[in-house]
Amino acid sequence: FANPGSAVYRLNIANKEVPVMMLSYLGALKTWIFASFSSAFRPFFAAVRVPMLVVGALTLVLFILLVEGAHGRRAAIVAGVLLTTDTMFLMTTCFDWGPVALQHFLMVAGMLLILKSRFFWGFFAFGLGMWDKALFSWMLAGLVVATVCIFRRELWLRFTLKSVSLAVAGFCVGALPLIVYNVASGGATFRSNSALDFSQFRIKARALQTTWNGSALFGYIANNPDAGSPRDAEGTLERTSFALHSVVGDRRQNWLEGGLGVALLLMLWLRRRALLFCLVAMAVAWVLMAITKGAGIAVHHAVLLWPIPHLFLAVAFAEASLRWKRAGTWVLAAGVAILAVGNLMVSNQYLYQLARYGGAGSWTDAIYPLSTVAGRMPAEHVVVDDWGILGPLQLLHEGKLPLVWAGEQFLAAGSSEAQKNWDRGLLERGLWLGHTAAYEQFRGSTEHVVARAAAAGFRKELVQVVADRNGRAVFEVFRFRVN
Repeated sequence: FANPGSAVYRLNIANKEVPVMMLSYLGALKTWIFASFSSAFRPFFAAVRVPMLVVGALTLVLFILLVEGAHGRRAAIVAGVLLTTDTMFLMTTCFDWGPVALQHFLMVAGMLLILKSRFFWGFFAFGLGMWDKALFSWMLAGLVVATVCIFRRELWLRFTLKSVSLAVAGFCVGALPLIVYNVASGGATFRSNSALDFSQFRIKARALQTTWNGSALFGYIANNPDAGSPRDAEGTLERTSFALHSVVGDRRQNWLEGGLGVALLLMLWLRRRALLFCLVAMAVAWVLMAITKGAGIAVHHAVLLWPIPHLFLAVAFAEASLRWKRAGTWVLAAGVAILAVGNLMVSNQYLYQLARYGGAGSWTDAIYPLSTVAGRMPAEHVVVDDWGILGPLQLLHEGKLPLVWAGEQFLAAGSSEAQKNWDRGLLERGLWLGHTAAYEQFRGSTEHVVARAAAAGFRKELVQVVADRNGRAVFEVFRFRVN
């Protein structure tokens, strides 16, 4: 825990500051996992990806076991193929902004454990999910409502004093850090994140649709062709991707929308309660997402519904194939293969665009040369004025770079004299890093700093422009001089 001060709530345990909540709705579970991981391995960029990729792989295994236990091996194979090839599941797990990887893992693990009547541990996983990110409540509410509505009889048979006691105890133990924080803060999680907004259903439905068809991250993680400055392929992987793209062309959407339409029609014929359970769980979770102010517009929220949609498809397709007997097996195999190939082509489109046009926005590979420049230039402080720079540099320099954030309060009129002196010191002795205008995450961030510096008698002096592999100017390195 190199920087526990960044947490909104922390505890002193054995004379050590331990983060508990990073934000009012975001727990420190992932921080604890990475702290353990980094104590065993030297921090480097792949170390950010590998742990969550392992979590994603475990989620796949548990999901297959869950579907097999509930609906049989045929449905489990279909579900496994669809989720394994799902582009959004792969990308959101790999990059895990949001974050979402632990949310998927804990939901699937909890469902599997409850299916096996391990009530304490199943609800312990749900409690951990709530601590990890309070938005877990969307999916948890969906599962609860769907269970009560669809499986009332089965629920009643398991509704004993022992099972309820184990479930409540497990949930409270898993969510204990979140509970402690809210007791100490007067319910900050709920006070800060319970505002409702009913005006954006159409926008949020569109976000869900583009997440489902795989197109949502074009232009956000992978640059589109209009970014210009294309690169030629380098290495076997890129050449293979380029060759495949030359054959199939642009494939920005999968065929899962069609697959969902077929599954809905099959549901009317099959009349299976498991299918209705999936629909109710997804509908409740999405409505809660859609009415929450500031939520549901981005991929990392919409994808929290995963992998329930894949469970729906798997059960519908598998059950239908069983009724068609021998022909059903071949139809099922062909249909699942078509959907999987569609997923893989979309994944290749992302790989192609990342290699050809580079990463978009804060996903740029220009962070690596910027790291080199920042590390070799002497400075008392390295000052960052925009989002998306500080965190990567902290990792790449293992926390040894003297990084400082210059936010909205930099040289603000209401600042104390001590704070203003500190800010002037950053102008006099700091090396400054910012985005070029085209890449700014907070528009006008550098201009804001330059204007306040000018009012204090300083002018900006550009030291170097840092480009990405495609040659596009992404970062500026600069200092301030006294007028």
